[in-house]
This record gives sequence, structure tokens and C-alpha cells, in this order.
Amino acid sequence: MTRAREIAFALALTTISIPAFAVDRPPQFVAIAFDNCTELSRWKELSEFSARMNEKGDTVHFTFFVSGVNFLTSAKRALYQGPHQPRGHSMIPFSASADEVAERVKYINEMRDTGHEIASHAVGHFDGKHWSSADWAQEFKSYGELLDHVAGNNDLSASAGFAFPASSIVGFRAPYLSTSAGLYPALKAAGFRYDTSETMLPNLWPEKKGGLWRFNLAEIRLHRSRKMTLSMDYNFLVVQSLGLDQSARRKQDRDEMLETYLDYFKANYFGNRAPLQIGHHFYGYHGGAYHEALLTFIERVCGLPEVKCVTYSKLADFMDGLSAETLAAYQKGDFPRATQPLILLDTPAASVR
Repeated sequence: MTRAREIAFALALTTISIPAFAVDRPPQFVAIAFDNCTELSRWKELSEFSARMNEKGDTVHFTFFVSGVNFLTSAKRALYQGPHQPRGHSMIPFSASADEVAERVKYINEMRDTGHEIASHAVGHFDGKHWSSADWAQEFKSYGELLDHVAGNNDLSASAGFAFPASSIVGFRAPYLSTSAGLYPALKAAGFRYDTSETMLPNLWPEKKGGLWRFNLAEIRLHRSRKMTLSMDYNFLVVQSLGLDQSARRKQDRDEMLETYLDYFKANYFGNRAPLQIGHHFYGYHGGAYHEALLTFIERVCGLPEVKCVTYSKLADFMDGLSAETLAAYQKGDFPRATQPLILLDTPAASVR
């Protein structure tokens, strides 16, 4: 036997030590949500976009945090009174007409019927940082009444109402991400399941506090920069352009957002698989540059192996099925990590080893 063969034979007899892991590798969840949800053109666009993405399977579903004033015309504004506010007052506009309300309801019913989620963004978009639990409860009650009675409130036919009750809405995001100590008891008492009003580091898994899952936006670093922002379009606008729509910067800022989101994705996908959480608005900040970046990001990652772009309720379902021990192992990354194929983000057909 030659020396080379002796070495090969010895290696064949060697017991290879494979590290023991606490759990199997989890999917990479990506939760993408929209706030306010006023513009009808955006409902139409996202309906068509998600339908194309989902032609070959459940590739992406969104969560929509809809403001309650979208369910009421300006002519009927006196039906709403926010906590400590004059009757009929809101920080954002009511619907322009009953026809607009009816069309929005139609889009919402269709989107929900195809797997997307409708959640609450309160009613009048007020800053609730000083609100008591009773104030929040008043706002939640108003939201439910506006949703459940949308047809009658706007002099529409009964068939123009929502195909689901307000009691089925279980998710919340506070306007301005502004919370108070009174919010969380009020959310729990009103039957909510999760809140998305706070922030956290990007590699943290969600926690359940006071019976509510906390799905928080991520504090992320801009691509190739020392600047930090939240995983939300308006926050990008502030840190990149001081809150101004500067046309000369649109392409640069769009590309930086896309690369930042891809950095966020890759760090978690090849790390401890903490869910990605991204929040945008229907309004086209920065001339639509950020919306374009988000759709490109979705096309690049949703549909990749082991990636689930889901609603927050679906993410809550997954979280509810975990033991404390499994969740702790996920947080530590105590599972076999995915290796990084060079073409991972170039083609949806890439494989994960």
C-alpha cells in the first residue's frame, strides 16, 4: 500500500465529529407592512404586484395598518371624536367621498380574501404618548364602530360593507410609533394579539410581553455608512435627505435603501434567522424611490429557499408554536447555519446547502 493510500484509508476510518445543535434551522421570516393605506392607486398596485408574485405559490403577503379615517367621509366626520380632541378632528384627511370609501372597502376585502392582513393604525393619527388606557380603549372602540358600520355611516348599501368584523383585527401599530404605558393593557383588553410600535436591534427575535407579541422595527445601519435608521421609509428620508424630497438624490437614496435591506436580510439569513421587519407607507416618499426599492427587495428575496414573506398574524402563529427552549436556541443561533451561495440574491432558483 502506498503512503498516499495509507493516508486515505486512515482518513476513511476516522470518525468525523459533527457539532450537535439544539434545534433545526428555522425559516427566515420577512414581515412587510404598510401604514395609513389611503391612496386607492396604491391598493390597486399592491394587489396586482402580489398577485403576480403569488402566481406559482404563496410568495408574499402583506400586513396593512389602516387608519380608521379611511372608513369615513369628510361629510360624516362628526361621527368620530378622538381622545381629548374636538369632534370631527383628525391629523390626516377623511375620505373624500362615499364612492372612495366603497372602492377602498372592495380592495381591502379582496386583499384579505387572498391572504393579506388588515390591522389597526388607530383612527385620527394622533400622538398617544400621554394617553391613558381609557383613552386608547376609546380610540379602539371608535375604530371598531367605523369598520363594522362603514356602509351605514357613509350612506352606502349594506353590500358595500366589510366581509369581516372588527373583532378579527388583532394587530396594531401606533401612529408616529408613539406609545404610552396605558397602550398595552388596552391592547390586551381589546383582544389584540400583537403590537409593532417599538424598535429593537435587527438580530433579536420577538418577545411576548403582557400577553402580546412585540414585533418591532429594526435599528439598522445604512449600507457602507456609519449612519443608523429604522427599517421604515420615512426614517430613511430623514437620515438621507433631512426629510426633504431632493430629486437629485432619489436614485442614490433608492439604491442605498435596497442595499441596506439586502444587508439586513443577509445578516439574519446567514445568522440567527431573526425575522426581518420592514414598514413603509402608501405615500410615495422621495418621489416613489423608496417604494421602488421595496418592491425590488421583495422580488429579490421573497421566494428564495427557506424564506417566508408573511403577515404578522402568520408570524405570530409560528411564534406561538415555539417552546421557550426553542426560542432561546434560535436567539443564540444554536442550529446548523446556511452556507452562502454566491448567487443567492441573483436568482430565485438558488439553492441553500
